Amino acid sequence: MGAGARFAARAIDRDQKRMPDILARAHAHRGCSFVEIIQNCIVYNDGAFDHFAEKDVAPDRQVWVEHGKPLIFGKDRNQGLRFNTKTFQLEVVTIGEGGVTEADIAIHDEKNRTLATMLAAMEPPHFPVAVGVIYCDPVATYESAVMAQAEQAKARVKGKPGDLNALLRRGHTWTVTA
Repeated sequence: MGAGARFAARAIDRDQKRMPDILARAHAHRGCSFVEIIQNCIVYNDGAFDHFAEKDVAPDRQVWVEHGKPLIFGKDRNQGLRFNTKTFQLEVVTIGEGGVTEADIAIHDEKNRTLATMLAAMEPPHFPVAVGVIYCDPVATYESAVMAQAEQAKARVKGKPGDLNALLRRGHTWTVTA
């Protein structure tokens, strides 16, 4: 997110059901896509991600982010992320406690860079790990913008497009005599 990515997602290697959808979205994105795949390495970091990736703890330690849907997680689907307007931060809340309802839970907007940055930075044990398409706000690719600019320049030229002689001789001209 800090490098200005237009597509950022996170997947876990053990989640074979959802990872193909994330990779398909990344592939379809026009431009550079960044997908962080959290993967166990049995040689160098065996078990490093077990505290949120293991099946028995995943529902309580991961929040699956989907555009337009509330950021709800937990084995009983009773926890969520709420934006605290006093601290300008996300906070974990339990639905049904302290007057918190599902209406208080933040809705994921994958075009919101600020929300995406907060979701990407969340870490256990105080927050769940955000998994899914965290940010996707496509813009015109560099090459399409260059081609559009060239077409606009051609449209502005009076006479035959690409005729350098006509371009140089229109408007103010002068003759130099020796």
